[in-house]
Amino acid sequence: MPLSPPYVSAITAAILIIMQMALMYSVVRTRWRVRQSLGDGGKQEMLLAIRRHGNFAENAALFVAGFALLELMGAGRLWVAILCAAFVLARISHLAGLSMPGKTVNRLRVAGTAGTTFVGVALAARLLFVALPYLAR
Repeated sequence: MPLSPPYVSAITAAILIIMQMALMYSVVRTRWRVRQSLGDGGKQEMLLAIRRHGNFAENAALFVAGFALLELMGAGRLWVAILCAAFVLARISHLAGLSMPGKTVNRLRVAGTAGTTFVGVALAARLLFVALPYLAR
């Protein structure tokens, strides 16, 4: 099977990198505004900016790697595109939920967490389904 570049994963990575840089900038901007160099200093605004950035960062890289592997293994570009789109939407939902004033537990955050979990399980299952048959060869 000829190796096709993982274009869908590359586009998804680009979108996620832009989002990550925006979140990083948000942390820097908040640090300047509240005059907090390290940590959150017990300031809720600082804590939320750090968590929005951190929650995003802890998922994005691993998922992009999984998407790229799946695409490289020929799992079907449409399947990968659907998973990528669902992941990006889930992370946007989670981010929006964490950005709501006064309510850190809300429908958007829960939907983002659930969507990320669903995509993660589907991605892992698909990776196993595609890769395991090759172990018997």
